[in-house]
Amino acid sequence: MPEDDASVCVEEVPGQLGLFAPWPRTFTREHARRIAGRTLLDLPAVVAELRKLAAERGTGATWMEHTSGGARLALASRPPDEHLVRPEALVDLPQMRPTIHLALQRARLLAPARPRLVSGWMSKRRGSCTDCLAWTNDDDQRCAKCLNWRRTHPAHACDRCGRLLPVRDGHCRRCLLLLAETEYDLDRIALDGADQLWFGGVLAPRLRTSTDRTGRMAGIYGRRRLQTKRLALVRATRAAWPVSEHLAVPGQLPLFVMDRDWSAFLARPMPALTPAATRLVDGFAAHIHTRSWNKDSLQASLRGLRILTAHFGADAPLHEADIRRLARYTHLAAPRVINYLRSVGLLAPDAKSDAHLAGARRLADQAPGPFRAGAHRWIDVLCAAGSRPSWPLAPSTVRSYVRKTAPCLKAWHAAGVDDFRAVTVDHVQQALAPLRGEARKSLLTALRSLFRALKREKLIFRDPTRALAVTTARPLLADDQLVGALDRLTSGRDRLTLALAAVHALSVHDQRGLLLDDLDRTRGLLLVRRAGGTKHVVYLDELTHQLVTQWLAERHRRWPASTNPYLLITAQTSADDRHPKAHSNAISKPLRRIGLQASRLRADRILDEAKHTADPVQLIKLFGLSSATAWRYVRAAHPERIHREKGLRPTSRPTMPSDGPGAG
Repeated sequence: MPEDDASVCVEEVPGQLGLFAPWPRTFTREHARRIAGRTLLDLPAVVAELRKLAAERGTGATWMEHTSGGARLALASRPPDEHLVRPEALVDLPQMRPTIHLALQRARLLAPARPRLVSGWMSKRRGSCTDCLAWTNDDDQRCAKCLNWRRTHPAHACDRCGRLLPVRDGHCRRCLLLLAETEYDLDRIALDGADQLWFGGVLAPRLRTSTDRTGRMAGIYGRRRLQTKRLALVRATRAAWPVSEHLAVPGQLPLFVMDRDWSAFLARPMPALTPAATRLVDGFAAHIHTRSWNKDSLQASLRGLRILTAHFGADAPLHEADIRRLARYTHLAAPRVINYLRSVGLLAPDAKSDAHLAGARRLADQAPGPFRAGAHRWIDVLCAAGSRPSWPLAPSTVRSYVRKTAPCLKAWHAAGVDDFRAVTVDHVQQALAPLRGEARKSLLTALRSLFRALKREKLIFRDPTRALAVTTARPLLADDQLVGALDRLTSGRDRLTLALAAVHALSVHDQRGLLLDDLDRTRGLLLVRRAGGTKHVVYLDELTHQLVTQWLAERHRRWPASTNPYLLITAQTSADDRHPKAHSNAISKPLRRIGLQASRLRADRILDEAKHTADPVQLIKLFGLSSATAWRYVRAAHPERIHREKGLRPTSRPTMPSDGPGAG
């Protein structure tokens, strides 16, 4: 049987008056269990209403147990001469007060609210917190925030007000709030010789922002409220700044072209933005959002564009040189700002100089003095700027030639050679002696180009490299070098480049130029566009088709907003609005990490096919080679035929031919 503890809600004598005001009671759930066996009038009616509420809210037995216990305590605490429950008595219940209030109201057992009655012992104070002096109008001597503050901060005399209170950084909580509120005094609450008091509770000032009734943060991006005040003050101050006096006028030509010193601009207050500049900056912020870029990492770019438009406006195009110089001070992502201004037609581009040619010129400037002029004349010939007309070489090839010959020039100068005319065959052979294989051939090719150009320009009388020749034979790849190569590559792009080189014999240059529009996954076709307008169709096998599908899924996941038309892209080319090709290192470096080379994979694949067929036409159709290159591979794969025709002894093992200028 349920028990009934008579000490809980002691039965009172009807009509008896109390000597003292009712003392606040604190009920717990244990008190409800101790009077579970007590017979209470009107309890079934309240329990019936609670069951209806449980059905409406979809609650369980635990909820019903807690609410019925609270209703039992509310009915047991009624005075003996009263039938209804006073609303103020529900404050003593442990939990579920609003629900029990609603159930009593539905059962018509709730008395109407009476005017607030405050006993004498409760009305001695004004309801202010003794620590922060905030008016809270509650029963506690300290507000909840000061109580929490006391638990985590030691007590000490405040450096500002001198009171003995828990402090942080030498100040109590009240002084910290006052200093923070008046640091950016937008509301003008700072007083001279006094402090402004505030309300407590929900109206008390806080260091952090809170959510409003709709669930949104009450600050900018959830930052501190005081930081939001600082930003508001910055905006108000910026709005009061005058417009720049140096706004660029469209079509105005400069009298002098000089490099700007941006340190002088940054030391002065920034002028106000014009309406056109504001639209341009807002458009760049929207551009960042549509590209799914990290806005926090591009704040420097937004600030840099704001500085540019504040000083020069947005009516005339901005010079690319100014953007790059400003990037040295503000660390803005200059390419992103340049690409955006180019897309909106507000960029004045600079005259471009090729990076490879600039590097070649720097290497020529670093050459020893006697060879410096000849090195620059050699670069002129390679760029078709010599005294006689010629075909220009690729800038990357020019830089590679100059880089390979630079150590030789320094070594010859150290050996006492002060003129190109004094270089002999012995000097060239000494430079080639430490090298073997492809490195030896590359250096000789560069030196032969150097002395041929100098003789063509009539700077030397004879070419010391004319009688020298180096032949290289690259062996086939070992079978164990390709075992598990796909598993050692983690990126989908790297796996695809390996398959395109090892299965379909596509060079790095071919892979860089592959377009998304030239891929037909439905029919398994890939169109390769090569120099001179030639085209080659690749029929994708099952493995390559799967790797292409995996790479396209990875590309869409990493760069969903990229508009780059090429099949192979990187993090840099995906965000560049000029849509450049991927760098060759993006294809070759991952393969070199696992001991492979794209060129050797391609040559090995063609040579393997040539071993199975001696028909060069088949190689031309399958790999899109030129006739000369196809014949070279056939001769390397079947040397016995060539030697039989010439009456020579065949070699024991075929070697990989080196693709020359006629390679497809």
